[in-house]
Amino acid sequence: MKKLLIVGLLLTAFLAGCKKKTEGDVVYVIDGKGYTLNEILKEMEIPPVQFNALKPEIKKAYLDMWLKNELLYKEALSKGLDKDTLFRKRLEYLKKQLLVNTIFQQLMQNVSTDVSPEEVKNYYDAHKSDYSTERRIAHITVPNEDVAREVIKRLKAGESFSRLVKEYSIDSTTVNSGGVMGWFTRGDFLKFPEFEDTIFNLKKIGDIGGPVQSPYAMGYDVVKLVGKRRLRRPRSFDEVKSDIESLLRYQKQQAAFDSIINGLKEKFNVEEAGGNG
Repeated sequence: MKKLLIVGLLLTAFLAGCKKKTEGDVVYVIDGKGYTLNEILKEMEIPPVQFNALKPEIKKAYLDMWLKNELLYKEALSKGLDKDTLFRKRLEYLKKQLLVNTIFQQLMQNVSTDVSPEEVKNYYDAHKSDYSTERRIAHITVPNEDVAREVIKRLKAGESFSRLVKEYSIDSTTVNSGGVMGWFTRGDFLKFPEFEDTIFNLKKIGDIGGPVQSPYAMGYDVVKLVGKRRLRRPRSFDEVKSDIESLLRYQKQQAAFDSIINGLKEKFNVEEAGGNG
């Protein structure tokens, strides 16, 4: 294997306080090829103006980091890792995800998620009773929606919830307690509004809800209402209005995204073939 020769010495100008390097100056020579400061900054996506404003030791740290990465990159190429089948599959996956993220940003950039004060107040008024009570649930977390439906079917047939927890649940933290969790109030699952709505739509002790995507694991939950009590002091509008605003903004974004996906399904002639198990 050809040995990598690092001939160029960097940053003497920075550290000694002598002449400043400009973007066109060669900072490193690796195996006979020169790398200018401009090339390095461009690769690292650092604007020259921003770089020049840094302290000398910070500049050195950035350039040292680039050098280490470049040496490791060249060593990987020398071993043919870029030709490795698993690597190429992983590269294709990352490329796909980058494209997905890019098109997502483009499609969503003009979506309005503004929420008016009236919308926030209307939501609070419609769910006022939820902010004066707290709920306790038991849950069964399973890998997918089909298994969750199977669990619900068995529960409706009269089978014991706690027994099905032990048989099905992948949540090891609650499997030995019959799936029972803590007490929750409206707003505790702000990032999982569907899960929260499922909990607060349960009216009577023993009611079953789901399937709903689990906030705790990659899977779906079947939930059972096991406790319900009034709070000593209901949560006021001022306490929860920022949470409500965030929730409504999320719902608008989700609705816009669902609409985009439905449009793409039509554009690309998607058909449910029924081969999903």
